[in-house]
Amino acid sequence: MTLPRLTPSSPPKQSAEDLFEQYAAKIYGLALKCGLSARDAEDGVQEVFIKVQRKLDTFRGESALSTWLYRVAVNTLRDHRRKVIRYSRAQSLDDYAESNAIPARDDSYSNPSRDAELNERRQLVRDALQRLPEKFREVLVLRELEGLSYRDISRILEVKQGTIESRIYRARTRLALEISTLEGDLND
Repeated sequence: MTLPRLTPSSPPKQSAEDLFEQYAAKIYGLALKCGLSARDAEDGVQEVFIKVQRKLDTFRGESALSTWLYRVAVNTLRDHRRKVIRYSRAQSLDDYAESNAIPARDDSYSNPSRDAELNERRQLVRDALQRLPEKFREVLVLRELEGLSYRDISRILEVKQGTIESRIYRARTRLALEISTLEGDLND
């Protein structure tokens, strides 16, 4: 759901509480997809909405409110993830696997062999995604998993659109290389 564009003269019509209700689950999913454990993702979401509440009156309406919110979220989650790494808190692979970064297929019948293969492939992609540098992982998550446009990603990360396009191309290339490397490690 896209929020209406606001002009600098019109104050945000939604409170921080309304934004929390509308976006908390999406921001939580974003945090998980960025590699935070479930517990750290919850903490990150809290940090995001504390900042949103403090900074909502600084929103100037130069972009959609949702774009501004994602910018705050990405920057806050990036900082939070760095803190987590700095303090050497281990990420739980089980929590990350629950992130649904790569959605499961919903079939009316189940084939255990195929399901196991798909789950293994999903985990391989998740592991490869985690091995990417942050700037590549961020753009891939925002584009491929969150479905944002190049323009919105550009605004969120405050980087030129051409740079975003280039990073996404490089990220896809690196992801394919990481997947090949991990597949090779599994076959050895």
